Amino acid sequence: MSQTFGDRIFRWMDDHFVGREFELEYFRQRLAQLDERDERILNVYGTAGMGKTYLLERFARIAGELGAFYARADVRDALNRRERLLSSLLEQMEPTPSTLPISSSPSPSLSLSPPEGLPASALQLQERCLQALNRIAEGRRVVLAFDGYEEIGGLDHWLRTSFLPGLSGNVLVMISGRFPLEGPWRHTPAWRKLIVRLPLAELSYGDIRTYLRQWGVDDEKEADAVWLRTMGHPLALSLLTPDNRETANAANAPNAANAPNAANAPNAANSANAANAASASAAAAAGRLRPPNAAAAEEEDPLQALLDDWLREAPDDELRRLLFAASAVRTFHQDLLSKLMGAEVPSTLFQRLTDLSFVSRTANGWQLQELVWETVRRHFRERMPDTYAAYRDRAAEHYLAKLEEGLAQGRDIVWEFGELLRYADNPVLRAHYRHARTSRNYLEPLGEANLEEAQAYVRRRQKQEESWKVLCSDAESGELYRFELSADLGRARLNLIPLGELAKTGEESVRLLRSPEGRVVGLFAIVPVNGRTYDWLSKSPVSRAYIASLSAEERSRIRTSSSDTEIRFVYVLDVESLEREELRSDIVHALLEPILAGRLLIESPPPHDYYRLGKTSLGFEPLPGAEHADYGGDRPATTYALDTRREKLRDLLRRMVRVPGTAAAPARPNAVQGRNELTPREREVAELLVLGLTNAEIAGKIYVSEAAVKKHVNAMLSKYGLKNRTQLANHLINS
Repeated sequence: MSQTFGDRIFRWMDDHFVGREFELEYFRQRLAQLDERDERILNVYGTAGMGKTYLLERFARIAGELGAFYARADVRDALNRRERLLSSLLEQMEPTPSTLPISSSPSPSLSLSPPEGLPASALQLQERCLQALNRIAEGRRVVLAFDGYEEIGGLDHWLRTSFLPGLSGNVLVMISGRFPLEGPWRHTPAWRKLIVRLPLAELSYGDIRTYLRQWGVDDEKEADAVWLRTMGHPLALSLLTPDNRETANAANAPNAANAPNAANAPNAANSANAANAASASAAAAAGRLRPPNAAAAEEEDPLQALLDDWLREAPDDELRRLLFAASAVRTFHQDLLSKLMGAEVPSTLFQRLTDLSFVSRTANGWQLQELVWETVRRHFRERMPDTYAAYRDRAAEHYLAKLEEGLAQGRDIVWEFGELLRYADNPVLRAHYRHARTSRNYLEPLGEANLEEAQAYVRRRQKQEESWKVLCSDAESGELYRFELSADLGRARLNLIPLGELAKTGEESVRLLRSPEGRVVGLFAIVPVNGRTYDWLSKSPVSRAYIASLSAEERSRIRTSSSDTEIRFVYVLDVESLEREELRSDIVHALLEPILAGRLLIESPPPHDYYRLGKTSLGFEPLPGAEHADYGGDRPATTYALDTRREKLRDLLRRMVRVPGTAAAPARPNAVQGRNELTPREREVAELLVLGLTNAEIAGKIYVSEAAVKKHVNAMLSKYGLKNRTQLANHLINS
């Protein structure tokens, strides 16, 4: 017997389903152990394209495997009519609706809360539906799913007060929509006890790699571009996937999750993915994978349909203008949006904005879902560049003012500084902070009680150390940064961590980074440079080169100091995986604290572009005479310094971010003028090349790799038909 369409669709769905282990296993256990728990409603929610409908399809398969009956109603098809919703459920039951008897006694729902104004025919239909469901539930478990719940409208009250209370306790209800259940669902303790939330978020990088391989895309750099372009958004991924199979449009898109550590109910956002046949067709129209920002240059952006879907939630011009303003900043509140727009934002309008499915509340305000934020912001920047630039400048002014205010008051301004970094002129800094993630990890001082744990962490890291790949990109410039860090480089660093000596430098110097579950996931050591630590620092690998580079007077001052010198040596900032974005965020925040406290920071990381670009983008500068070979290998390690003492911190902030109204920096001598045939990046390289800088020095100035500089130099040699750098420099100066 030949395969049916349904057989083929299910096979394709299985073939391209990745991840989602947490949600699937959670549903399986909850259904199997229904009698052991009070919760009876699983609330699946997430913005457009997160895979809610596809997830329900997978739940239906699991329900069938466990012998449960599964019925699903799409609220959107009901058109706000109870009869249509009830009929769609009855059509899925056995026996057929026409043969279902009507009980002589009313169901519990009718006795609890008779629906007001319900016609007799509708009342009879509701009774018939409840009897059918409860009859099935006498012999086996039942899963009742309502999809598209954002369209429930006036039926919400009826469903909550009349229909659901009449269901058997052997029924598990799924409610899926763009929004979490709110209002009476949350405010009434009884309902709150019945509900478990399953929020859906983006795919992990590993899930994307797995999915693309299933479509025949195994090129790592191409996968990197997709990851950075989509930020893990499931439907966006499907729209950027080439359709190279004759009938693959019938298959739904992938599904995946970053499963959180949760014992009972999930509280953190998990990943999901889905797409329908229309999105698969759009993928075929796209024709190929696109690098970050490439789609913006195309006449038809494959993500335009997704943007249109989001914007349907903001149909009027007034709300869309406010949405565009919100996209100019990462975190917003009503006062900030009023400041950006130059007019008071009404509370009712702000409430409409925060009610959108892709807006979520954070500790410091509200945020747009990440891909929504970047897509709407790009749309705003392209359509209204002058207005966007004005909003961006006002946002930068706002955070600069907040930092000045915080410095004057002596309060913690780490969060404000992090927000300001999003407006940095440096693309590397913007790229790194684009991927900053809120972390629930916490720091704990190192002492005798946890020294053994710290030692165990270092041993575990030495044994398990592996190669890492770090990806980041800048959405505004389109620059993509890809760093490969070898396992040998990691081990060389770990081998130079003298925990016993570090523990003697003071509890506040060395701290363990713990996960929310208490597991050690990192080790940070930022050591005061003073009379107590001088001897050890002058002899220890990594730090001794810095001490040796000081003048005799400086060494004497440090060695004899009895008070704080305001100098800190960043000895190690180690986490168990640089590929995890929240751990990289923990490192950045560990550095921001001493930077904002006003210190002279010294650091000598392993010789690698990842560390070099990270240091120089934050304002660190190479320290002459402090190079060393303590990490081994052929390439010497550089020691970097960043001075934020007193007014130097304010100078650093103003250098990092373009301050509106500030005069432009004077042109460099012999700057290349009028070279329209050069790209903007080639012009940057050319201006430094004519000053006599080497490729490595140019790379450090413009925050790119040495290989990238070489590529730009070769491109210019080809354009002008020249043979070497000397000819190129003379041509650029004299033409």
